[in-house]
Amino acid sequence: MAYVLGIPSPKDDIGGSQVATVYYEEQNLQRIISYCEKDVVTVAQVFLRLRKESLLREEEIIFSQKK
Repeated sequence: MAYVLGIPSPKDDIGGSQVATVYYEEQNLQRIISYCEKDVVTVAQVFLRLRKESLLREEEIIFSQKK
């Protein structure tokens, strides 16, 4: 849906099929958190585009910090 609406893909590191491997083999929860946060932003952008509203600007998006 994001592609069709011209919204950049958040799939720059891992995809959904890799989450189990990243969790169980790499034990890298931070990578999964980042993946999920990017997905949430994409869903928000799709929602806004469908409502014909302005997309979120980069400076309006705050991701969690690594702990």
